Amino acid sequence: MDAARARFARLQAAMAARGVGACLLAAPHAGAFASGARRVQVAGSGAAVPWVVVLAGAPAAVVFTPDPDGAPGWMPRAHVRPLRWDRAAQLAEMAALVAPTAGAVACDVDSDALRAVLPPARPLVDAAPLLAAAAAPLAAAEIDALRVALAAARAAVGAAAAAVRPGVPHRALHAAAAETFGPAGVGFPLHELLVWRAGPALVRAAPDGAPAAGEAVALQAGVRLGDAAGVAGDTAVAGGDDHRLRARWRTACRALAAACRPGAGTAALRAAARAAGVAAVGPVAHGLGAGIAAPIVDLDADDDVPLADGGALVLAPVVRDGAVAFRATAACLVTAGGPRWLDGAP
Repeated sequence: MDAARARFARLQAAMAARGVGACLLAAPHAGAFASGARRVQVAGSGAAVPWVVVLAGAPAAVVFTPDPDGAPGWMPRAHVRPLRWDRAAQLAEMAALVAPTAGAVACDVDSDALRAVLPPARPLVDAAPLLAAAAAPLAAAEIDALRVALAAARAAVGAAAAAVRPGVPHRALHAAAAETFGPAGVGFPLHELLVWRAGPALVRAAPDGAPAAGEAVALQAGVRLGDAAGVAGDTAVAGGDDHRLRARWRTACRALAAACRPGAGTAALRAAARAAGVAAVGPVAHGLGAGIAAPIVDLDADDDVPLADGGALVLAPVVRDGAVAFRATAACLVTAGGPRWLDGAP
């Protein structure tokens, strides 16, 4: 079973366990997770109208898109439908699909227009817990796909880091990362190369700016390759390297990894990060699969979401020493026996 079909099977199981008859998804990463569709055009739906419908017991999701080439080959042709630019017509067609099913309707958006086309007796529930339940454990095909995507992201950020030199414009880093996409088979990045000036905080760098000698530059590359997303980050110093901060980052990353156990909560990850002296600069960890996924672990949050057995996490602590910050990433699989590193141990 390939990665996309494994995700779809887990979503169907989660729907059956929760008495959900239909799942409607608008967020691009959620739609890609549930359907296996890649890089489809969804602009006509806006951010508030679903474009993926999953019906309980169906062989595949129904995808509304003007870009049918993005649908997986195993999806029946009747399940790939044109996206309507008329919102009322789009919602009415979705309501017709949902009508024969029984049980709650899960959705990642909530609007009066959507409620108006659904039968009043059908409860509309949040799709987030459903998607979280279906996120793990990852199948072998998904883990293999993640490793390949992570390697492609690591190659991109490595090329960008090698291009960090005094006086070299930041736009050259984007070009260096992009040069790796063809050999790796990356059609589209998950996001553009992120470049930050790594001073006391991380500040997005202007493309035409250039680092001075000794200035630190933090980088992150994100790619989507096949059925998986890959994210990798590192920090480079123009004209050198801050080995002391890199060693502190490794210590912090291993402390985070030690807290990654099935059933442990995101509160435990935050506690481990604080004890290791991690700075409150962006998420210290996030899930990974078809895209960046829950849980998003932020030091300023107060949630306590259990970590799923067999789920993938990207650890991204930031350590700081006065005027310099250091950020890098390491991806692991959460298992009872401890983390299984997916792109090299820190």
